[in-house]
Amino acid sequence: MRIPHLVTVALLGAVIAAPAPASAQLNIQLRFGSRLGPEIGVFAYSPERYGDWRTSYRRWTPVTLYDVNGRYYRTQVTGGRPVLVYAYNNEYFLPPQDGGWRGFDRRYNYQRAPGSDDYRRTRPYEPPYRIDPRLGAEIGVVDFSPERAGDWRRNYRRWTPVTLYEFRGRYYPNTAPGARPVAMYRFQNEYFLPPRDQAWVGFDRRFNYQYQPTQEDRGRVRVP
Repeated sequence: MRIPHLVTVALLGAVIAAPAPASAQLNIQLRFGSRLGPEIGVFAYSPERYGDWRTSYRRWTPVTLYDVNGRYYRTQVTGGRPVLVYAYNNEYFLPPQDGGWRGFDRRYNYQRAPGSDDYRRTRPYEPPYRIDPRLGAEIGVVDFSPERAGDWRRNYRRWTPVTLYEFRGRYYPNTAPGARPVAMYRFQNEYFLPPRDQAWVGFDRRFNYQYQPTQEDRGRVRVP
């Protein structure tokens, strides 16, 4: 009569010994030009930059972004995870992590609050500096990838040459004092640097080679 008890103990031991399941990794397969729009840069909350949340939160606008493979976009796609962030002065940032913030802002949908992975991947606090509002909202830029964009000799006519403006390592749609023009391409609202091949220089007569990206631009953008 002790056998059922022993079986229960054995099964319980197996459950305790079994490794915890790994957290699901978001891996959505997207083709180039999937209409996601430009990637949105998201910062960590900083009271020095955005003000004390108890007195400043009304100045912030709750905005839903969508996590796609660890990047954030304004456009929803199948499989994208909604994450509610705040927008202020053309910057996006995660809400405070203080326990008192939970339930404090009635405008905020706490069911879409960011998780620990979101807080790990956001940009750290940066010393305060003024972003000229004439620059507009920051635009995410990636490096050229033939796997994603296709062979440039055959596909370049599908891309639209555009000029963005770099300020403190970020890219914006409009010019302002201190901003540097950088020529690149846009395809269905995605922005990317031109190919690195030397044969590309002068190949596309529509492109403004006077403003082609520097090595610093190449080094700061991510590979898609």
